[in-house]
Amino acid sequence: MIRGCATLILVLAGSSLAYAQQAIAPKVDSAITHGLEFLAQKQQPDGAFEQNGPKLAITALSTMAFMANGHVPGSGRYGPAVRRALDLLVQKFPEDGYVGKVDGGRMYGQGIITLALAEACGIERDPERRQKMKKVLVKAVEVIVAAQNVKKADIYAGGWRYEPTSADSDLSLSGWNMLALRSCNNIGVSVQRDCIDRAANYVLRCYGKQEKGFMYQPGGAASPAMTGVGVLNLCLMDRASAPEVAGAGTYLAKVTLNDDTRFCYYSFYYVTHAAYQLGDPVWAKVWKTSSDHLVSRQQEDGGWPQSRSGEEPGRIYATALAVLTLSTPNALLPVNQR
Repeated sequence: MIRGCATLILVLAGSSLAYAQQAIAPKVDSAITHGLEFLAQKQQPDGAFEQNGPKLAITALSTMAFMANGHVPGSGRYGPAVRRALDLLVQKFPEDGYVGKVDGGRMYGQGIITLALAEACGIERDPERRQKMKKVLVKAVEVIVAAQNVKKADIYAGGWRYEPTSADSDLSLSGWNMLALRSCNNIGVSVQRDCIDRAANYVLRCYGKQEKGFMYQPGGAASPAMTGVGVLNLCLMDRASAPEVAGAGTYLAKVTLNDDTRFCYYSFYYVTHAAYQLGDPVWAKVWKTSSDHLVSRQQEDGGWPQSRSGEEPGRIYATALAVLTLSTPNALLPVNQR
């Protein structure tokens, strides 16, 4: 049985790589290479990535960009950079587990940093470092679950908001924390099924039947970014067969993202990863649009320009999300696999 499981893993890995070879053109591969070079040049001696926004959250996004392209802690060209960044994230974790308070990232940071460390924990070869990661991840999950369990009106139940004590929820913040829980569960940090089910039910309440897309909060207007968040998380929470996912797939197939899209890099990231989960024909259309646009916008130094949305912070953030988006077909990060 063990041999059979190992064979299955190899077959799945081979399928993933074959898919990537068909989907990633040389120009995209080159863009990723230069994007990683840009990020590496921006890393500070302490492991952080220079940025005006939340330092640890953006360091986590940058680290995932490297890991999404096969750079593991301590090994390979960017292995030392990944190692320094991960060591910093673990070191900065407070005793109570609420790492989002350290750099002002709040529950956004909580989800993103937890996600990055959980993805890294599965490939960490140093037993001592892996144990330290697991220890802080247990505390991080406790904070995320406690925030979900805060008493809320039924319409917001199951989701997350800016603070651990917030009495409402939004899909954007919930999305990162759901990805974090999924990733932690993958590495053996236990997450109760009820927690996943309540989160999925909150996502479904954010669906707009008329627009066939997902909203920031129930009762709002659908947007490409939130539709990407909704679809991706439902697929990863075993709700891919929900009729809302099929409806949202139709919505995503019609979406055209560009520099004027609000939260454009965030939108590219979530819409592209959601389309990958759905497969063709949505994937083929979205991937061409996303990859063509992002490659065309890369600057000579390898980075991407700052978003026109004032809410998206700086070029490090832009480059990390652009690289993560262009790396989608690699499916090297477990949380992004089908």
